[in-house]
This record gives sequence, C-alpha cells and structure tokens, in this order.
Amino acid sequence: MEVSDVCLEETETASSRDNSSFLFRDEDSLDVDLYGDLSVDLNQEMTYPELKKLYEESQQKIKKLEAESQKLKDENLVLKKNISSLYLTAREEIKRKDAQIKSLQDKEVRSRRLLATAQQ
Repeated sequence: MEVSDVCLEETETASSRDNSSFLFRDEDSLDVDLYGDLSVDLNQEMTYPELKKLYEESQQKIKKLEAESQKLKDENLVLKKNISSLYLTAREEIKRKDAQIKSLQDKEVRSRRLLATAQQ
C-alpha cells in the first residue's frame, strides 16, 4: 500500500464519519421538531409487578368501556325503534285526520246542496 492510498483511505474514513454524524444530527433535530411537545423518559424502567398492575388496570378499563359501549349500542337500538314507531304512528294519525277532515268536508258539501235544493 502506498502513501497516497493510506491518505485516501484516511480521508474517506474521516468524510464518512463526518457525514454520518451530520445525518445523526439531522435525524436528531427532526426528532426534536416532531416530538418536541412530548416528554417521555426513555430510560424509565418498570418492574414486572408495576407492568402487571398496569396491564390489569388496562384490562379492567377495557372491560368497563366494552360494557359501556354495549349499553350504548342497546340504548341506541331502543331509541331507533322508538323513533321509528313514533314516526309511523304520527304518519298513520295524519292519514286518519286527513280522512276525517275529508269526510266532514263532504258532509258539509252535501248539507249545502240539500239546503240549496230545499230553498228552490
């Protein structure tokens, strides 16, 4: 290996170190920008009992939320049935009232015709 080859290798190694540290600095600055509002201690370690307790609490919360979700689904179904029934009842009541009004109007027209023929 000649002296020029050694110098070339040292230059390439130095430039690759500089580039890699530059990349790491850029990545770190991106991380800071993207996650600047988060405060997480990455060095925090939890013991098995702490993790188990957290897991059990999470499972209880999931069960509670699932039960609440099912209750809301059931309530939603009941409300949909009720509103549908109310709508159908109101529609039928309007039809009945319209028929009653028509009947009374027809009766009034007949009464006026009878009265008009009786006066002639």
